Amino acid sequence: MESKDEKLNFVVGDLSKYSEMLMKMIIYEYSQEAPITKAIGAKPDEIKDLCLEACKESINSPVSILAFLGQKCVGWVLNYIKTEIQECSENPNLTFTNDFTEKIANKGYDNSKANKISVIGDEITRNFSYFIPNCKKLFVLHILFVKPDFEGKGIATKLTEKSIELAKENQCDYIMSVPSNIKSARIFTKFGFELVREIPLNAFQENGQPFVKDLGDGNKSTRLMFLKIF
Repeated sequence: MESKDEKLNFVVGDLSKYSEMLMKMIIYEYSQEAPITKAIGAKPDEIKDLCLEACKESINSPVSILAFLGQKCVGWVLNYIKTEIQECSENPNLTFTNDFTEKIANKGYDNSKANKISVIGDEITRNFSYFIPNCKKLFVLHILFVKPDFEGKGIATKLTEKSIELAKENQCDYIMSVPSNIKSARIFTKFGFELVREIPLNAFQENGQPFVKDLGDGNKSTRLMFLKIF
């Protein structure tokens, strides 16, 4: 399905004909602009498998959106809907431990940089359902990305707005997102997302030392945010 908004053309769902282009963008462009990846210094080949695994659900989802200017893809938001949600009564903030040495070693990727990125994502979303009791249908706003040359044109805001519309159309109870980019976090806040969990990056340690200190954009933490729809 395609819709036009000013000079932008949005493609929603059925991204099969764009899959090869999109995967290349994820691995070679998004991964190198993502704050956590940049802070850890991971190269595309080091996180290729991580990217492919992390995006396998959202890249084939009918609620993901691409943004085009002419024939050029300038950004996207990868989303998916989750219905198998295990209820949790344990507040993850009360069981946080900052030693991730063993988890990094056992994560399973072939290099420590990919393992470090993965354990950060695992921890910030651990027991997420504690914050959304009775949620039966969750819209996951997984990755929001706009090419650096096209930032500041409101594209990320429009992609977020369209994602919220899709969540409502699909009668989802909540939208969940984990913005590592401080600009994305500010956009979500403007739309009413609530910050429910925030972990300072220097709390993630390996062998007693923080393995991420600053994301380079002034952001010093990772966040979990929700927007209640119904």
